[in-house]
Amino acid sequence: MVDNLLRLKLALLASSFRPGSRRLGRSIAVSLLVVAIIVGMLGAGALADVTNPAHRAAVVIGAGALSLGILVAPLAAGLGSALEPRRFASYPIPSGQLALGLGLAGAVGAPGALAVALAVAVESAWLDLPERGVAIAAGVLTAITIILSSQLLVTVAARLAVSEPAARAVAATARVTVVVAIAAAGIAAIVAARGTDGAALERFAEVVGRSPGGLTWAAIGAPAGEAVARLAIAALAVGALAALWWWVVARVVVSPERRSAPADRAADRGLGWFDMTPATPGGVIAARSLLYWTRDPRYRVVLLGLPLAPPLIMLALLIAGVPLPLLWLIPLPFLALFLGWFSHNDTAYDHTAIWLHVAAPLRGTADRFGRLVPPLLLGVPLILITAPLFALWSGIANGFELVAGVSLGLLLTGLGVASVVSALAPYPAARPGAGPFDQPPLTGSRASWAQAGALVATVGFMSPTLILAWWGVTSDAMWSPLAGLAGVATGVGMLMLGVAVGGQIYRRRAPDILTLAQRT
Repeated sequence: MVDNLLRLKLALLASSFRPGSRRLGRSIAVSLLVVAIIVGMLGAGALADVTNPAHRAAVVIGAGALSLGILVAPLAAGLGSALEPRRFASYPIPSGQLALGLGLAGAVGAPGALAVALAVAVESAWLDLPERGVAIAAGVLTAITIILSSQLLVTVAARLAVSEPAARAVAATARVTVVVAIAAAGIAAIVAARGTDGAALERFAEVVGRSPGGLTWAAIGAPAGEAVARLAIAALAVGALAALWWWVVARVVVSPERRSAPADRAADRGLGWFDMTPATPGGVIAARSLLYWTRDPRYRVVLLGLPLAPPLIMLALLIAGVPLPLLWLIPLPFLALFLGWFSHNDTAYDHTAIWLHVAAPLRGTADRFGRLVPPLLLGVPLILITAPLFALWSGIANGFELVAGVSLGLLLTGLGVASVVSALAPYPAARPGAGPFDQPPLTGSRASWAQAGALVATVGFMSPTLILAWWGVTSDAMWSPLAGLAGVATGVGMLMLGVAVGGQIYRRRAPDILTLAQRT
């Protein structure tokens, strides 16, 4: 069975180069790009002088970035691979054999070739040094991890992205990620070759070395204990990915595809989010908001873009010379700030469906609170789970209280301000079904004032907490717990006040909000 799947993969690859094939031009272009990348990686590995700390840092950064790019590369070609596990559901193939065969078939093709070439390139840089054994182990483990992860990613994405717009969004995001990864590796190589910003490269390499993409690459040249620990973690990750891949294949081949569900069974599937929320006005609005956040492409684009801002800010400050430990205090508060700020115009996103809220005998506070449920469900667990990690990496005393308290305060305060602004000063937004980057025809100074006002108000209300946090970082660590408590207290108070005030404004301005929605 494994041999048959490998022959099938080779036949599929050969068919894309058959004369007269509609994909012939695309296949040739992709092949040339893959060859160019492989040649570039092998050349960079041969030229790198890893005894130079800047070159060694560039290798970690470039290899980590390219690992991410190779991992998501299969998604860039679109969903619907001929070797997805669900396509073999009608064949009596044991799930273990199918998982093994598809896993090995994943190594055949562009992603597998790129992963192997990346491992060889890094190993060649350490070929004449005592650390070459660690480099070989790191390369093998990373190549296997990339291949298994890409297989899982393709399978899960094909399972979840059941609509054509969702599939296009996944492919576009993957292409952007690949381009960014190649650019990051190229910039690191150029900076290392110039030899002018070696210290900045080394600081950034420390960050990449703590990430999943750079964990194994940073093991090469590290002290013996640290190298063994990193490789052990990588080996455990490979085992976990293999087990997860076997489970996913076994689950997919026995689970029906969502789009093929019979129409007469639609009523048996329940009401989704509406079954999970209380049967109250606020619960119904919360369920509708959860549907928006999970299905509306306008919200999905924002959720994809939110994690990009903190790393860019960190990179800019790192290049400017800010010490690396302090930079770990930045990502989570900024993410919380923008997540809370995003809801400042959520009323306009309803478009004409807002008439349901206006016509119903609905309390304004129910509308305001129901719309805040998705960012609360997303933001609060994210902060509580990741705050210990950022505090640990920052190395400051009482870091958890500082990061968690300030982040929760910014999130809750931002949502409280958004509850008022979205009722007081909504502005036209892209219509449902339109592209997330489409601009409505009625935008103007009102939008600018609403956006800037919501952001400034959030920071202004949190300014006492931010001052205490600054004292805790630069002066005395005893201020950090106080800053955390002040952040939580400010956030809870502003959230309750914003819901109450926003609810009153919403009921008073409901006809005006409906008129605005109908004009967009």
